[in-house]
Amino acid sequence: MSNDSPLTKKDILDAASARVTESRLDQLVQGHFATLELHDDLDLMKGLNIAKDWLIDNREKLNTKEYDPDIDTSRVEHKLSEANLRAIQAEEADRFVAGQDTNQIKFGNVRFSELTQTLAVTLDKLLKPRRVMRLFQSGRNWYPPNGYMGWHTNANVQGFRLYCSHTPVAQQSYFRYLDPLTNQIETSWDNAGWNFRCFRTDLEPLWHCVYSQTDRISFGYGLMFPIDTAE
Repeated sequence: MSNDSPLTKKDILDAASARVTESRLDQLVQGHFATLELHDDLDLMKGLNIAKDWLIDNREKLNTKEYDPDIDTSRVEHKLSEANLRAIQAEEADRFVAGQDTNQIKFGNVRFSELTQTLAVTLDKLLKPRRVMRLFQSGRNWYPPNGYMGWHTNANVQGFRLYCSHTPVAQQSYFRYLDPLTNQIETSWDNAGWNFRCFRTDLEPLWHCVYSQTDRISFGYGLMFPIDTAE
């Protein structure tokens, strides 16, 4: 596992990633999306809770400019609807990022490097990769009440995305996606506590969005298996 690399950010994001990973991900993510069970890794859970609590205690240091607590709920519901997704798809084959189509608090300026190192150890134990696996930080998002991120694909970066998301209450926030195999909308509701979701970005685009009626804090990571690198 490599989580510190002399490569530039562009080198990492532009790299080709192996479709067959030669790791347990090939079994864990049978299609495009899966939930993972990481709760038994006490070091990871400790690291995640420390990071979450730091954010809550230091909210004033975060970028809150893009969060509107008074946004109309019906407007958000429309943005995350299937009808709106189909309208977006008619104009954009691959909307790589949501851009301004969000309502959230961002903390991308806080690195949490120790947490990333802990996760790297966790994934090495869980996935047992037989080729080099590269881990890098991706989205850092806090969704307060009526927080959301609109439909997008992340398909510009090959590999997998892994999101570690915390919510204090169950069934008040979700990850919604369009299953490329069935063309059906699926809504994965959060359980109370930590939720771990993984999806592919190197096959058909997996359109997805996020919504929260509570405080949902999410740490995102990219996973890649460079095709030109062997252990």
